[in-house]
Amino acid sequence: MAGGPAGTGGGRSTISIHPNAGGNLGEFIALSVSGKVLWKKRQRAPYNSAALTTGGGLVFIGDWDRYVHAYDVKTGELLWQTRTPTSVQGFPISYAVNGRQYVAVPVGVGGASWGTAVPMTLARELKRPSAGMNAMMVFALPRVSPSSSRRSGP
Repeated sequence: MAGGPAGTGGGRSTISIHPNAGGNLGEFIALSVSGKVLWKKRQRAPYNSAALTTGGGLVFIGDWDRYVHAYDVKTGELLWQTRTPTSVQGFPISYAVNGRQYVAVPVGVGGASWGTAVPMTLARELKRPSAGMNAMMVFALPRVSPSSSRRSGP
C-alpha cells in the first residue's frame, strides 16, 4: 500500500504480486496440528472458498477461476477437479443421504471485495462471468467398499 491513512479511507493503493510468488495469486497450504507445513499448492488463480476436509481423506476447495479441487489430505495429490459456471464462494459442506456422501459447493457472482479486484488487475487472462447464476453445486462422492482405502474422486 502506498499513500493515504490506514483504514478504508480515500488513500491510494497499489496492487502487486509478491516477488516470491512466482506469478501466482493462490496458495493453499496444509498444516499438521502442530503447525508443520505438510504440503502446498500454488496456482495462478486465488483460492477463494473455505476448505472442507472429509473423514475419508479428501479436502475440497474452490478458486476464483471457477474450479473446485479435491486433494488427498495426506499427499496433496490432485484427485479431481471440475469447472463451475461461476466462481466458487463461501463454505463447502458435506452430508450423507442413505449412506451416500455428497459435497455441496456454493457458486455465484456479485460480491465486491479484494477477491474480485486483485485477480481482475493482476491476472487479466483469467475470465469469470460478472453476471449469471448463484447456485449450490452438489457432487456425489463415489461409493467406497470398506476394504478400499482409495477414492477416485467425486
